[in-house]
Amino acid sequence: MRTPLRSLYGRISMLYLILALALVLLCAWVTVRHFGLFISEVEQKLNRELAQNIAHELQDSLHAGAYEASVRSMGKHLAMLHPSLELYVLDGGGRILAHSPASEEVQIQQVSTAPIQALLNNSEPLPIWGDYPCDPSDPKVFSAAPVALAGAAPGYVYVILRGKAAGSAASMLQNSYIVRTLGLSLLIVLGFTGVVGVALFALLTRRFRNLTDVVRRFKAGDHDERMDATPDDEIGELGQAFNEMADTIAAQVEALRQTDEARRELVASVSHDFRTPLTSIRGHAERLLNRSDRDTTAVDQALQTILQNTERLDRLADQFHELSRLDAQQVSPSIEPFSIAELVHDIAVKFQPKAEERGVRLAVDRDDDLPAVHADIGLIERLISNLVDNALSNTPEGGQVYIDLSLRGDRVHVQVADTGRGMPGDEVPLVTQRFYQIQRDGDGTPKGSGLGLSIAAEIAELHASALDIDSAVDKGTRIAFHLPTEPPASAEHG
Repeated sequence: MRTPLRSLYGRISMLYLILALALVLLCAWVTVRHFGLFISEVEQKLNRELAQNIAHELQDSLHAGAYEASVRSMGKHLAMLHPSLELYVLDGGGRILAHSPASEEVQIQQVSTAPIQALLNNSEPLPIWGDYPCDPSDPKVFSAAPVALAGAAPGYVYVILRGKAAGSAASMLQNSYIVRTLGLSLLIVLGFTGVVGVALFALLTRRFRNLTDVVRRFKAGDHDERMDATPDDEIGELGQAFNEMADTIAAQVEALRQTDEARRELVASVSHDFRTPLTSIRGHAERLLNRSDRDTTAVDQALQTILQNTERLDRLADQFHELSRLDAQQVSPSIEPFSIAELVHDIAVKFQPKAEERGVRLAVDRDDDLPAVHADIGLIERLISNLVDNALSNTPEGGQVYIDLSLRGDRVHVQVADTGRGMPGDEVPLVTQRFYQIQRDGDGTPKGSGLGLSIAAEIAELHASALDIDSAVDKGTRIAFHLPTEPPASAEHG
């Protein structure tokens, strides 16, 4: 059983919660920091004229050189009004001439005048941080104004707006109602977004869980399981890809089942095809051995029957050999130019004795000046021979079989037709399947092996063609294919 954190939903939810927490902490840090900057900016802006007012009050005393007395007196007055204010009088270079804090608290005797000039000239946005004499490591917001010192020397009134009496910024923020409210608000937001996010992830991953369930049932053997998927997002595309894969696997399983059925039928058919002539051969041989009179006519008939069955076994073995080579893809057409007209003439001469024996007229009809075709002459001879043999076997006495050759564009159209028994239209697509047999003798014995047209169809396919079959019951059958008059591109480059 998978633990929650090992599931996709658990991992996404945990990652989301971690990111949400990090985002809340970042927002809190940024908010508190900028809140402090905002307070400092407001404080400096509101007290911008404070130093100028103090300089106006102390101008006469400072001009007379009474720095310590005037600053001490003003410092006591400011401490009563605002304890966090600290007053300093600086010369033009920033050296401290007098200060309101106790001497032991002041750690430096000079401050930088650059922030003072920036504040007086409005050259930088607020807040502007200045040196804090009591703690140089902790810059403070301030107010400053120019003043004339003894002898009309330039100087500054420098007021720290938040001295030690105000406490640290951290302690101020800790005690701030706004900060506490902000923290509570962020916690509420974190809780709300966490609950909503986890719920939404549960809805989103539900489709993944459904897909997982479908895949498991499919794995268990239910090959009809499919996803109700529309490719509107990645999950839908994944579901559709699974459906397509499942269809492919189901089709392959069905093909394997059909192949297994064909294998069983093959074994039965081969057993029958071999058993029948072997039984006949054995029977005639036994009669020959048991006959005492040794009648020459009967012997001749028996030997003729034995010879016919032997020829049938030989053809069957040859067909199986050819079929096994095609299945193993050991047959690679050797493309060469040759005269299709001469090849067909030779085939007609070869089958003429069989045609005369069956009382069937065998004829060849061809266009004049047919060009050479580019194909494997041995395979094409086998193809046409199979078609002619099939036509003669299914044409009754008095019928006719003819081979027609005609030029159609850059291809030669080869057609073998007969006036035989034909076949039903719904069985035409099946005759090129191996061991499929239609015609039967009166005793129900299958005629032929059912391999001739199958081999012919595969040879045609090797030559980028196909058997075009047209047949009707009692009207005959027409089977055609085509051959190129130009060599294929691969042969040209080879």
